[in-house]
Amino acid sequence: MFFEIERDKKAFYLMTDNICGAHFHRSTEIMYVLSGEKHAYIDGAEYVLHGGEVLVCPPYSLHCFPPSEDSEQIVATVPSEYCGRFAMMCGAYRPETYVVKDEDGTLLKCMYRLENITNEIFFEGAANFILGYFSENVKFMPVSIKRENSPLLKIAEYIDVNYDKPLSLKHLSNEFGYSPNYFSTFFKKNFRAGITEYINSVRVVKSLALLETHQISSVYYLCGFSCPQQYFLNFKKTFGISPKQYLKRKNSIKTR
Repeated sequence: MFFEIERDKKAFYLMTDNICGAHFHRSTEIMYVLSGEKHAYIDGAEYVLHGGEVLVCPPYSLHCFPPSEDSEQIVATVPSEYCGRFAMMCGAYRPETYVVKDEDGTLLKCMYRLENITNEIFFEGAANFILGYFSENVKFMPVSIKRENSPLLKIAEYIDVNYDKPLSLKHLSNEFGYSPNYFSTFFKKNFRAGITEYINSVRVVKSLALLETHQISSVYYLCGFSCPQQYFLNFKKTFGISPKQYLKRKNSIKTR
């Protein structure tokens, strides 16, 4: 949904149906499909993966994973300090595809090893084996523009910084020099969401930190919503519960 700074601070590991709106980070993200069919979008292009296939999202690639009915995946992020050589290569070259097939199950064994980062040398070795296999089996092409300077990421960064201000189609299209109609179509194609929907989802996620230090009644204004009702509706749409229920659940976990 936004620039996920948390995934740059530490490794992230999840075994389930990984679902996320359009977002990016400096870390390299690896998704191994265990079963079923999984759709993924990277920099506006759609990929359909099946069991035994691996998707690699290089640093700064804008990616989105919609929900699937019957798929399970392992997803891991590798911070830049553990894959610096691969990250540098991706700064100058772009892969023709982001998907490779795990022919003999070796990559799956490496994915399981990424769950625990207590042995950093082991973690780095397993991660770079996967990335090395990927770079050996995928063609790379020189890029004319650095990924972090792409229009998509500039739009995402702008919203991430200005989420608490009034934002509209007219404002954003003027900011980036597009006509409103073109910008709306371009945005929806690449972010897999309408402009208002995307901005509201960013505001809701940003509000989580504010809930730790402010009264719920004041958070809506601080994260850019015009009224409490709008905030509550979008919060429940995003997380399935109210802000009050979210805090109660989080506090109960802390006290266990």
